Amino acid sequence: MKECKKCRVEILDDTAICPLCSSVLETSGEQEQSTGYPDVKSVSRKLSFIVRLYSFLAIVSEAALIVFNYLYFHGVWWSAVTGICILYFYITLKYSLQKNRGYQSVILTQVIGAVLLVIAADYIVGYRGWSVNYVLPGAILLLNGTIATLMIVNASNWQSYILMQILTAVASVVCMILWRFAVITKPLFSLAALAVSLCLLLGTLIFGDRKAKTELKRRFHV
Repeated sequence: MKECKKCRVEILDDTAICPLCSSVLETSGEQEQSTGYPDVKSVSRKLSFIVRLYSFLAIVSEAALIVFNYLYFHGVWWSAVTGICILYFYITLKYSLQKNRGYQSVILTQVIGAVLLVIAADYIVGYRGWSVNYVLPGAILLLNGTIATLMIVNASNWQSYILMQILTAVASVVCMILWRFAVITKPLFSLAALAVSLCLLLGTLIFGDRKAKTELKRRFHV
């Protein structure tokens, strides 16, 4: 935008001469704001660079740890545990950076990955069963607590968490099956996880009534 200092008027077009007094116009101090779109590709390139940088550092670090573990071996391949941890964090990082993923998917992915990581660590250091006896049902209880909190915080859209409740209930039933086949030897936490999961799901279905039924139809097309 240009203005005439003599006439004290602003000129909207791109002329260089004031139409009133023929004085040379000067550029106004206020610059027009650009209405361009954000550089989405630039952001995507930065995120991709972060993933590649982590991949490079992870490979170099794990290679060094394997060599160190081999040179100073004392009966435990602890470098396998570090490798699984590095892989888990890589999957979590890449999955979380995908903008088309909802936070519910991210939560489930991280919890499942963490449980598998702990089970693998239990086997590597000498299986004692603590991963399936305590960590697995503990993760289910943690998910139930997370779901209940999200339903309270997002009370206007609480029915959207029914699918997560169904998944936790199924996971609790799996724990009972593992107990039946003696994989889980201390079922107290598993029974607690089953009770909490079923109570939360049944409570949602009973008190949710029409909203819960609508959400089930939307999810499963029944």
